[in-house]
Amino acid sequence: MKLQSWQSDPERYDFRHTLVPQYSHMDTIRHVNNVAAHGMHLEVRVRHQLAVLGQESLFSDDVLLRPQRTVTHFLRETHFPHDVLCTARLIAVERDGYHVATALFQQGECVGVQQAWIGAWERDGWRALPPATYDALVAPLSATPATIDDWPEKPLTQVDMSDYPVAAEISGRYADLDPDVVIGELAISRFAEQSRAGTLKPIRNDPALGLLVASVDLSYHHWRRGAAAAQVTCGVERIGNSSFALAGAVAVDSVRLASVRSTMVLIDRAQRRPTPIDAPLRRAMGPLSIDTHAVQACMGES
Repeated sequence: MKLQSWQSDPERYDFRHTLVPQYSHMDTIRHVNNVAAHGMHLEVRVRHQLAVLGQESLFSDDVLLRPQRTVTHFLRETHFPHDVLCTARLIAVERDGYHVATALFQQGECVGVQQAWIGAWERDGWRALPPATYDALVAPLSATPATIDDWPEKPLTQVDMSDYPVAAEISGRYADLDPDVVIGELAISRFAEQSRAGTLKPIRNDPALGLLVASVDLSYHHWRRGAAAAQVTCGVERIGNSSFALAGAVAVDSVRLASVRSTMVLIDRAQRRPTPIDAPLRRAMGPLSIDTHAVQACMGES
């Protein structure tokens, strides 16, 4: 998804909210980690929802407003303790969902953007937006459309959990549940992060090299009520010049909650710039690659 010029302009968004990064948001690379940044997109998206749909839209015991897909691009590192201006804009509204664009700005620069397609989840499946919700969303929709590139190809969804080279189980925790007693959006993001970190262990053997997350594309298939252990999987989907893509999935009791594609960039730590993936590193990635036939079969069905 190519960044449009308006996405880097905070004045082009309909809603603004300022957040203060916390010390606990930092990771071992000493910047705000990608899950915390995703959380900032979620925060401004929910606050925008409250502004448009009202306080009564915050909690639900039946129809949940939840993302069907989020595509997050990390454009620059976000740092503690500088304030982050979080912005949101409603892009489109359809009967089966609506599209919200969000962006994060720190010290005058756009550090990240996200596209989110929000749908209505009831019991065990997606349904049309409730009529009152649809009407309330259409009313504030700007008459001046904002151009957004087509969504990128979806993450792999038909690769069997056993076809990923790396798999692990993560114990369910009370903290994974959101206020509607559903395994929350950020819990799924953390599960994906953990599977990604496990996959990368064998190739993190050069202290001069580092890895940055450039983007995370999450498709949400099932919103599960109640905490439970999660099965997470991951593997290398493709390798470029200085970047590569990881694909994976999150499941509970064999029900897939989400599929994910993460784009990673190899960097020279000293220069903080992308660096080519050399032949030895490519060989190290070989055993971590997802079965080629499984990938091709999945892409043929998408």
